[in-house]
Amino acid sequence: MDELKKLKLKASSLTEVIVATTLLLIVFAIALVTLSNVMMSSMHKNTQVLESQIEKLIYQYKNKQIKVPISYSEDELSIDIQKITQNEIECIEFSITHSLSKKKSTKRIIALKNEEN
Repeated sequence: MDELKKLKLKASSLTEVIVATTLLLIVFAIALVTLSNVMMSSMHKNTQVLESQIEKLIYQYKNKQIKVPISYSEDELSIDIQKITQNEIECIEFSITHSLSKKKSTKRIIALKNEEN
């Protein structure tokens, strides 16, 4: 019994526990806000769907499955394909805009020869 009395455990006071818990919560809150901002900016910059759709349209153009110029809407996408002349070179401009997120992606390629309008 005397051995138990000699053994002293060091413990923290209630104030120290509350301060430590508060500091941890503040650190986690800052980390959560930072992670949320990174994820949101990543989602806003992601144009993978638009790029994929443009590649599909370029494939269709090269295989003469679509005529130029053309503009139409499909699902939430607004698609515009135009023939433009830049520095005396005829180009085809593929432009897609997502109506909800307002993301826009544009790509130009050199126009095919012997194309009938």
